[in-house]
Amino acid sequence: LLHLKKEKFDTILLLMNGTGIFQKLGLVSNYLQHLKTLLNKNGQILIDSSDLRYMYDTGDEEGSIFVPFGSYYGELEFTTFYKGLVSEPFDWLYLDPQTFGDLAIENGLNFEIIGKGENYDFLAKLTFI
Repeated sequence: LLHLKKEKFDTILLLMNGTGIFQKLGLVSNYLQHLKTLLNKNGQILIDSSDLRYMYDTGDEEGSIFVPFGSYYGELEFTTFYKGLVSEPFDWLYLDPQTFGDLAIENGLNFEIIGKGENYDFLAKLTFI
């Protein structure tokens, strides 16, 4: 994605947990800024993610979740296996809607949830502010 420089699109479609390619929470702004350079004036980004909060122990009545210090609960490391082949581990990011919406706005993009699934997944539309 980051190698695209001169192309312009009306719609950029990032599905199957499209936020995964952002890798880490700290890289989201870099990706969003780059995606903006690829959009035509009235373009849109359609992207999905899942809120992984349900996977964590809440631990108290307030609904707090316990995650390792200094990390975001949607940052995961994956390794893929196929017919005896094993990939190098790679980072993959699941963003919750609130965090994603805040980051989109900070980066000059409107954030609208246009679809919700049964498993804490959602489809968002990003457009220029």
